[in-house]
Amino acid sequence: MGLFDLFKRDLSNDPDLTRLRDLIIISASDSNYSLDENGIILNICRQEGIDIDKLQKLFKMNPEKIKDNYPTSLVEKSKYLRRLIEVMATDKVCYPQEIEALRNISRNLGFTDEQTDAEIRDYCKCLGKKGDAVLASYEENK
Repeated sequence: MGLFDLFKRDLSNDPDLTRLRDLIIISASDSNYSLDENGIILNICRQEGIDIDKLQKLFKMNPEKIKDNYPTSLVEKSKYLRRLIEVMATDKVCYPQEIEALRNISRNLGFTDEQTDAEIRDYCKCLGKKGDAVLASYEENK
């Protein structure tokens, strides 16, 4: 395979692109893609070993062309969901559009809305006062 073959490669089935797409969907669904959310996404990329170049490629792609390539184990699915919740909670407000997007992705992962609610409550417990604000906003807007 030559160098140019790498650029032609179909990345639409890349699990990292699925993850990045979903993180961007959550962060942009409230029509306010903030620098804080961008920083969280970049931090997640570093922690998860996702090449930042993939984020740039994502912005050049049609997101509808990215195939759903979700984790298969329950542990990895929970971790995936937790990262989405982390992005949603960044600004301490859970907007109805973010909640709807989160629940849609969560259902694609195989979780029920009740399981998603429980995961959010669990995540918010770890945040102290910020978590109280996030959870109150979530409960009010779901």
